[in-house]
Amino acid sequence: MKTTYKMLKLPVVFVLGLLLFASCEDYLDKSPELSITEADVFTKFSTFQGYVENIYQNVPQIDMGTAGGGDFNWNYGDDVIMTGSNSLCTHFDAGNNRQWTSVGWSPYAGNISQQIGNAESKKDQGYKGWWHNGWLGIRLCNVALSHLEDLQVAASDQLLTEQRDLLEGQSRFFRGFFHFHILRSFGGIAYIDTVFAPSDKIRLPRLSYYETAMKVAEDLEKAAELLPVNWDLLESGQTTIGSNEGRITKQAAYGYLGKNLLYAASPLMNGVSTGDYSYNTELCKDAADAFLKVIKIANENPAIVGLETWADYYKNFYTLKATTTTVLGKEIVYTAPLYWSNKRWRYGEFTMTYLGGWGVYASPTENYVENFGMANGLSIREADSGYDPMNRWVNRDPRFEYNILHDGERLVVKENVDSWAQLYNGGRHRNTSNSLTGYGHSKFKDITCNSYDNGWAQYSYEVPLLRLADIYLMYAEAVNEAYGGPTGSAPGGITALQAVNIVRNRATLPNVDARYSASKETFREFLREERAVELAFENHRWYDLRRWHVAHLLKYREKYSLDFDKEHTQFNKTLYLTRVFDEKHYWLPFPTDQVTLYPEFTQNPGW
Repeated sequence: MKTTYKMLKLPVVFVLGLLLFASCEDYLDKSPELSITEADVFTKFSTFQGYVENIYQNVPQIDMGTAGGGDFNWNYGDDVIMTGSNSLCTHFDAGNNRQWTSVGWSPYAGNISQQIGNAESKKDQGYKGWWHNGWLGIRLCNVALSHLEDLQVAASDQLLTEQRDLLEGQSRFFRGFFHFHILRSFGGIAYIDTVFAPSDKIRLPRLSYYETAMKVAEDLEKAAELLPVNWDLLESGQTTIGSNEGRITKQAAYGYLGKNLLYAASPLMNGVSTGDYSYNTELCKDAADAFLKVIKIANENPAIVGLETWADYYKNFYTLKATTTTVLGKEIVYTAPLYWSNKRWRYGEFTMTYLGGWGVYASPTENYVENFGMANGLSIREADSGYDPMNRWVNRDPRFEYNILHDGERLVVKENVDSWAQLYNGGRHRNTSNSLTGYGHSKFKDITCNSYDNGWAQYSYEVPLLRLADIYLMYAEAVNEAYGGPTGSAPGGITALQAVNIVRNRATLPNVDARYSASKETFREFLREERAVELAFENHRWYDLRRWHVAHLLKYREKYSLDFDKEHTQFNKTLYLTRVFDEKHYWLPFPTDQVTLYPEFTQNPGW
């Protein structure tokens, strides 16, 4: 699936979108000479769809909102240590979670000053945030849904029904989608499903997490019923063939439906809703059912949705095709639109200083690297795994080499002083501007993308929001909890064990060893490590540790580096820092100016 979203060429609707962005309340304010009426916008599908496309433009690219905080500013778990003192990761490590509103250009807050303005150049700036743009996107959804009956111009009643279904499906999807992304970080919120006028006095109380999640589920389930698997097969999609990639689909709606339900079922969310900090098995069943629908769609439409082969795994994360700046992976179920013509100018995000980076670098921690097992499928902790602590990077899970840069690894193609990684203590690439831990990362760029080989000219990357491998792993998690363990399955579906094997086999690994599927509990722990490996650095770890209600445990608060000499005669796992994470840190604090608006909008506990 291509991930660039191409706007329909509707200049009138674009102007309307600017007015919307500048003033959410007066969304049809206009200059008299424009003569735009509601009928101009909402009676014809082409213009109505153009309006809906403004909603897409509020989905944050989580990496693009972080330009002030630098590299990997969307990973806040036990996975990385940042070289920059003003990154969101560094502030979260210190327990300063209030900084989400101010540090750099946070993927929660974005940079609203970069978005508001009359200049055309600001219309698609990538500095979006889940908080600001989430609420704006929700309002746009509600406006669209309030005008569905205004749609009248169509060649036939059948086409009119199809068009209304598409407009409603997209709007309902995004209303649920934006609420979910705010919900999972802040906890229960008011669910906004109406269009408020400027004169309305809003006094909506916060709902519980469960209540909010059920409203999200209602919107996403309805969206899934209305949306197609492939827009190109619809009569309404014929005029935009070539520009339909990236539009919301049935599989995206079911994927997010399942994700929302699994989050609601997880120990933290179930705990704050019911007092029981274990899985809600009934919600797990509902989540598994939604994920299974995506899996079946993939099985029936392999050319559209499917796991990439191991040889093409990179297509989930970057492209080197000079003719396109889109990431072409069919495994990507949904991700944000590409706001810029390309993202190659962000090369400094993933590059050490000596290779052309910006001096702010994320170093994978030793404790996180230990999640990566061996090529034979066994954990490095197993006595029979073949793991040699004095030769620790040999015969590891292939995803280790894909994700992690280690000492002695080739860094650039051309021969020069930086050709090989020197990550030992005192090595060229082991300092405060490069690696702090003895490791680097390599998931999102090709080896040629550096100042020596200059591969940037054909490069564009993506941090996908939802891909099929995640669907398989979430399905396995839900089934394991709801249906008795790894050999259980949702009705009509594969077992939890089979789902995980599909993901691991793609990486050329053998099936899960029997010792890890002996019980629900052992498989649960195995699954959590599998998620850390498969989804490394994709903005999942912080959310996973929180929803499992384990982020406060010392095991996940300690961040370690690996100290070793050039000759590899000794290795020491060294505690670098201990994260501050108390019970209050499970939820982000609301902005102070928001919770003082009215008494019913309460602040999260401890903040």
